[in-house]
Amino acid sequence: MASTGLSSSLRPQVVVVGGGMAGVAAVQRLVQKGLTRVKILEARNRAGGRIWTQYLGSDTLEFGANWIHGTIGNPIYELAKQHGLLREEGRPEDLDRANVRELENEKFLMPGGKVIDEDVVDSCLQDYNEVIEECEAVFKEGRPSNPGDSAGDFLSREFRKQLASSNDIDAVKCTKMALLQHYLKMETCITGCHDMREESLEYFGQYRELEGDHYNNPSGYNAILDLILKTIPPDCIAYNKKVQCIRWREGKKRSESAHTVEVECEDGEVFSADHVIVTVPLGFLKKNCRTLFQPPLPEEKLASIERMGFGVVNKIFLTFEQPFWDTACEALHLVWDQDHSNSKAPEEWYKKMYVFYIDSKAPNTLLGWISGKEAEYMETLSEEEISNTFVSVLKKFMGREDIPKPVRTMITRWGSDALTCGSYSFIRVGEKGDDINTVAEPLYRDNTEVPLVQFAGEATHSEFFSTVHGAYLTGQREADRLVNLYASKQ
Repeated sequence: MASTGLSSSLRPQVVVVGGGMAGVAAVQRLVQKGLTRVKILEARNRAGGRIWTQYLGSDTLEFGANWIHGTIGNPIYELAKQHGLLREEGRPEDLDRANVRELENEKFLMPGGKVIDEDVVDSCLQDYNEVIEECEAVFKEGRPSNPGDSAGDFLSREFRKQLASSNDIDAVKCTKMALLQHYLKMETCITGCHDMREESLEYFGQYRELEGDHYNNPSGYNAILDLILKTIPPDCIAYNKKVQCIRWREGKKRSESAHTVEVECEDGEVFSADHVIVTVPLGFLKKNCRTLFQPPLPEEKLASIERMGFGVVNKIFLTFEQPFWDTACEALHLVWDQDHSNSKAPEEWYKKMYVFYIDSKAPNTLLGWISGKEAEYMETLSEEEISNTFVSVLKKFMGREDIPKPVRTMITRWGSDALTCGSYSFIRVGEKGDDINTVAEPLYRDNTEVPLVQFAGEATHSEFFSTVHGAYLTGQREADRLVNLYASKQ
């Protein structure tokens, strides 16, 4: 190994809590820079956290992260490309707004088997995207808004204004209003909230969309994770180690060489460290932040954690013996009539599910997305009940009774997962502009610039929250904080 310029006496013990993308990215960077006394404590029996690919026979199902969001300046894309994982690149997926106009080979269905005319869909999408851009401009251009204003109210209000001034006949206007409700359901899955009225208008445009396509990696997201894991010595990761307390001993005077942080696991084992990097999901922090740290976190940080948004998005995988749909079709959008669009929870929870995608990684499987309270309610149901419900929904929207039962039904349950308590973060109404940075700010040793406890993970990136590349970059950020600290001491 080439010299790192660090003397052996200045190589600290670092503990990383959580082996998701942020955690492994941090350790990879530390090891590369010569800070090799590192240990990841991962509560599960696997790495990845919210990256979780299931390989079932010839099918590849993404239970967690799905897309590489953008290609220009995206380190995840560069990593996958460098190792040939994108050799089977096909048409980019279009969950994201950047690709929402690319809707060839997708059908927008209404009850009774009615297929919405493509010209109506295209026109509506154009209007919707214009309103989205106006919504984002509130943040990007500093346009006036009130802290209580929501993106959902803005989108609905401005879209209705556009529709009222159009020359569309009444029937088309009705269809476009139904499509608006459909797009807003899609938007909740993109952002991670229950209802777009929870999403802050003031900061809606803070998320930065990377340029380029959005790719569904044909090898599965775990293949990208494995590239990073291969660069980390196996003994740097301890599995089935759920952390129950981080004692960071604020105010205690210790010698420069003494470990100042203790990390206690549920099994009683205690790890001592000079620095701890906490990479757990924001949902876990929200539920456990007042007991996880001793002494407690500063009130300012606790308040920011409380204000920040963290929602539930789940997936439904219906696998059939063979496709009963047009195999050239890439998505079946389910557009409820305007009067019946909003679900009456819990008995109409299924109305929140807005689309079935057909993924080339599992060509006999329909992949559905659902968010919010309805997604949480779905977690309480059996696979049998979920299967029967969606077969009935498909019959209703395709106007046919010969749809078979799936041979396999699987769903994700991120809301009831005690280690995530949800899916990903969003900027909620009432959240302050500096809350993300407040949560990301380390806890320092008294009167020094030496970080004792650091924070990483998608929710701590002010522009790329909710993404894998955001998590990756925050892991590197916190590793670099330590690399720079010890480089300055040599």
